[in-house]
Amino acid sequence: MAGAPHPDPGSTGEYGSDVIDRARSLDKSGLHACCFSLRDLVVQAYFSDPDYADLCTRNLAQAPARAPQSDPDLTLYLLDSESLGWPRPRRWTGEFSRSSVRAELKPAGLRGAYLHEPCVWQFHSDRLRVGAQLIDRPGALPLWESGGPLRAFLHWAYAARDRQLCHAATLGLDGHGILLVGPGGSGKSGTTLAGIAGGLSTVGDDYCLVGQGERVTAYPLFHILKQDPAGVARALGASASRAFGPLNWQGKHEIHAGMLRPSPFTGALAIDAIIVPRVARQARSRFRPISPGHAMRALAPSSAFQLPDGESRGIAFAATLCRRLPCLELQLSDHAAEISATLCEFLSRRRHD
Repeated sequence: MAGAPHPDPGSTGEYGSDVIDRARSLDKSGLHACCFSLRDLVVQAYFSDPDYADLCTRNLAQAPARAPQSDPDLTLYLLDSESLGWPRPRRWTGEFSRSSVRAELKPAGLRGAYLHEPCVWQFHSDRLRVGAQLIDRPGALPLWESGGPLRAFLHWAYAARDRQLCHAATLGLDGHGILLVGPGGSGKSGTTLAGIAGGLSTVGDDYCLVGQGERVTAYPLFHILKQDPAGVARALGASASRAFGPLNWQGKHEIHAGMLRPSPFTGALAIDAIIVPRVARQARSRFRPISPGHAMRALAPSSAFQLPDGESRGIAFAATLCRRLPCLELQLSDHAAEISATLCEFLSRRRHD
């Protein structure tokens, strides 16, 4: 157990610093090393669990490799106590809140997140450009990790580059696209799959990376689409579900980009509008203009509060985005082919405006 972090070295900030220090001192030859070339971000990751390394390699949206560089932009240690012979991750005692985690980590110069069940600690140092995750045993990950691996660490790393992870789906045509925003069950993923079935492209149906430069641009983070069997049947046919394997914790298929031919994923979309889908079950899908405030209420809560910190920044980012772009509600019909045709017509028109 030499080199293991002390289970209770003092404050949460001290514990986080201790975990990072001990992780950095590990013999890396005993870990599984992976280098991920993401959009403008090179991540060197070390895993104690090879299955977790495979999951991240499979589901992260890796970009074409940049010119070789001497140091990665971010180094991550994804560790479990059982494999390393370390003490189990310590548990939070007393009243818990996200703000209390931030307050205890700030004096140590760290960002972080904590999950009770399963017990997961994530610590990130902006100064060192290093992050460490500590879980109890191999596979003891949050249920949603397969659909968005390393999401918190990507959120922290990209925030330093003035880009924001957004909880939004996307569809595009010839490099131009839309953000589909709203809470779970609003029709984002179903609309995305319907559009893909009609030949449209995407950079994701759950989380994407958004930058607000001269143009608003969305980039892929994860090469996964998620949809329940009924939605798959509507968009792709009754027999399509058989090709996509078991359901996840939400009762949805996790459809990897490689399961669809050709892959619908593209490297970037110039975003021309924000669309709030609504299941209306009418004969034809229709657009209607909505206010930026309406669109922001659909986008901001899940984008800001599903991520571990930075709520103020996330809300400000969403407000700017919704003021900058046209905002519309899409009242959805029950027919995937009709929805796809409506979206194709809309995107074609926007592209030529």
